Amino acid sequence: MIDSVEAVDALATIRASRIQLVTASDTPPLRHLAFAGLMGTLVACPAVMLPWRFGVLFGILIGIALVVRWDRRRTGMFINGYRAGRTRKVTFAMLAFSLGLYAISVWLADGRHMIWPSLVLGCVATVACWFGSRYWCSVFEREMTGEA
Repeated sequence: MIDSVEAVDALATIRASRIQLVTASDTPPLRHLAFAGLMGTLVACPAVMLPWRFGVLFGILIGIALVVRWDRRRTGMFINGYRAGRTRKVTFAMLAFSLGLYAISVWLADGRHMIWPSLVLGCVATVACWFGSRYWCSVFEREMTGEA
């Protein structure tokens, strides 16, 4: 049976490890920009002709792999945006917003033959995802430190 002193020590150890995780996962502004740039590129990619769009999408996949690699080299880990917890809501909100912009971008570029709105929507997505990425990290930090 665990006594109250052992339980308090175990909880303190868990809290310390969570704080260590938050400290190790401190995200530099350039990392937020890399994520936002990938999402903005996705939204803007209907601005290029359909055959070239596949190349852009392939480039985005390569970019995602490079970001994961960058995180693992920098911190020794990659924290998935779809992890359980309050951060998942932030992830889904960014995803829904970005996919909505992408759908509008495709409709305007392919259905209406208007290219420039895709570029504008890509810029909007980039800015929104930069702020969203920063917000995701603050939610993650609050969740890990028990301030949520």
